[in-house]
Amino acid sequence: MNISNVKKFIKGNIYLIAIFLFSSIHFMVALKLNQFRYNNYDFGKFDLGNMTQMVWYTLRGRFMYLTDYFGSNVPRWSMSHVDPLIVLFAPIFAIIPHPLTLVFSQLFIVVFASFLIYLIADLELKSKFSACLISFAYLLNPSIGFINGTMGFHAVTAAIPFFLGAFYLFEKMHKENSFTKRNIIIFWVLLILTMAGKEQVPLYILMWGIFILLFRTPGAGVLKFNKEWFSSFIKLKTAKIGLSMVFVGFAWFITAFFIIIPRNAHYRVDSYNKFLDSIGVEIEAGSDVTRENYFLGRYAQFGESYTEIIFNMVTNPDRLIRIFFGGDRLDSLDRTFKPVSYLPLINPAMLLISLPDFLMNYLVTESGLGVENIENHRISMIIPVLFVSSIYAIGILKGIFEELLPKLKKYKKVPVIGLSFILLFSSFDTTVKYNNPMYLWFTQAIMRRVSAVYDKSGKELSKLEVGEVVRLPDLDIKDVQCADAIIDLIPKNASVSGPDNLGDRMSMRETYAIFPALWNEADYVIVDVQSRKLLTILNLNTNIIKDLTESLISTEQYDLIMACGNLYLFKQGDPRDRSSLLPIQERYQYDEKHNFNILDLLEIVDFETPEKVEREKLYDGKIVYKKSTNDGMDGFLIYMTFVNQNTGEIFQVANLPSFSILRPYQWTKNFYYIENIDIALPSYVDPGDYYLFLSLSNKIKMRSMYLGNVFVE
Repeated sequence: MNISNVKKFIKGNIYLIAIFLFSSIHFMVALKLNQFRYNNYDFGKFDLGNMTQMVWYTLRGRFMYLTDYFGSNVPRWSMSHVDPLIVLFAPIFAIIPHPLTLVFSQLFIVVFASFLIYLIADLELKSKFSACLISFAYLLNPSIGFINGTMGFHAVTAAIPFFLGAFYLFEKMHKENSFTKRNIIIFWVLLILTMAGKEQVPLYILMWGIFILLFRTPGAGVLKFNKEWFSSFIKLKTAKIGLSMVFVGFAWFITAFFIIIPRNAHYRVDSYNKFLDSIGVEIEAGSDVTRENYFLGRYAQFGESYTEIIFNMVTNPDRLIRIFFGGDRLDSLDRTFKPVSYLPLINPAMLLISLPDFLMNYLVTESGLGVENIENHRISMIIPVLFVSSIYAIGILKGIFEELLPKLKKYKKVPVIGLSFILLFSSFDTTVKYNNPMYLWFTQAIMRRVSAVYDKSGKELSKLEVGEVVRLPDLDIKDVQCADAIIDLIPKNASVSGPDNLGDRMSMRETYAIFPALWNEADYVIVDVQSRKLLTILNLNTNIIKDLTESLISTEQYDLIMACGNLYLFKQGDPRDRSSLLPIQERYQYDEKHNFNILDLLEIVDFETPEKVEREKLYDGKIVYKKSTNDGMDGFLIYMTFVNQNTGEIFQVANLPSFSILRPYQWTKNFYYIENIDIALPSYVDPGDYYLFLSLSNKIKMRSMYLGNVFVE
């Protein structure tokens, strides 16, 4: 290749090359971060697992089906979301069936949408240098960092580049006054893909259509209410496009919200009833789950139905304004607009295209959801509108500069470049202040404890005597090896009830429900002693987890086949006789053999543990406690800790009976509690000699009592 031609190419495309390099760096960092989060179980069934399962189901002939909150396999619409854009990724998923295929595909198109930002900016500002700076600002925007680095996959995020592509194409046609049939077809394809991103996105197209009618159609500023004016107006290309966008956007929105979602709500209600019946809870009248749209409860202060909510929003502007700007909303608005230097406020007409999501996010009356935060994927479609508004705001300021200082017209690019630098600086400054995960992941990776190792700075374990108490690391609730081992034991065609954070890994199957859904039906049940997700969503009592786990370990139908960390794996088998005695018993009297004390809360008066265990086999152990105090011991969890004598590596597993049947806070002073525990070490535990400890923790206080040694073979 001729060197001079290479130099000429680089010189002629220097800004595009710079954007490509910066975008590539962003893309590679995001790849690494998402791979790390996936390996560390930081995603889950909600939402990456659901997205993956929908594509998996679609490829098998059931369009966008998934396992819902309550364990039933239902169409996506029954969960009050209409986002068929995800199906666009089915072909590549068919070639590479993996949850990260969706994440990486979305990541690619959202990151390299920086080129669309460049094209839009160059088209409006006529400055390639400024357009390059604005593209950098887009990539540095903290909201882009959050959705690319932590949100996994959402169809509404994947809609960003299609919206930007449609916007660029329309503006180019408008400026060149060339509306070719080919470009209009491409434009509408991009619009349809954008609207497929989520049920409210058609309102963006409606608002954009109104913008086109008012600000991109000649004669729109001079309204004449007569037949001749209207007849000539609607013959204009931009008027036809704008009216079509208003009509299609409105029709799609009405179809999604008022037809598709309500007509499929019965799947959700039936599933909910079945779930409540399985856990022995009566249905609560007026529950959000039974509404025509599951999310209407978020706007409860405005009403209980679509019509009531819309009517009260329109007729009570004072309440609407108070809620929109109430609580932490002003801070959220500041964090939304500060990264773009508040430039969109100079161009409110274009900014109003994003009004649907601002209203949906900022009018939520249910506390604690944070849907308006920049860390939430619901800001996705607001981001491109903020940037196109900022670009055109710079154009407005440029026009004001030229009008006020006509003699300095030859310096018209100075304010454009200056404002572009300000935009870039604001993005960089806020990406640091708001802890953009894309630029913090290295620190997070270093700080995250992947494998707990005993700190040997204290007393040597080899010198401990039975009954002595030391401080060891707390129970690791993100034990990656444990989760990996459990997943490896479950066949791909088995139905599973388990915790949310395992849901993305196990999504390519017909049924994966969040425990306690299907707790008594699934082929495999994974109990996470710390999981509360489904109960939190439904506002159910946390004691349900305890009670159902008690039923699970007492039933004749399930066998414990593995336990590690805070996870227990049960497999459904043939019914068999079980002892009528629960694995934890309260006694008034007991023949004490020891008198070991932990934190002045419990005395260990007896214990039996095996001297030798074989991995993947079940062994019995017994601990006998005596309550030392009337203190409630709220929040305390009891678990076993194994420390490898050679490497110092730690294996831990929670005691299930004292978690699920009779918790320490329920114990009575001076009474004895006999806990029979199952010891089933997984294959990834290295063979060798181990120190064995009984551990007690409430995340603030944690102590471990040495019980002796055990050999693992």
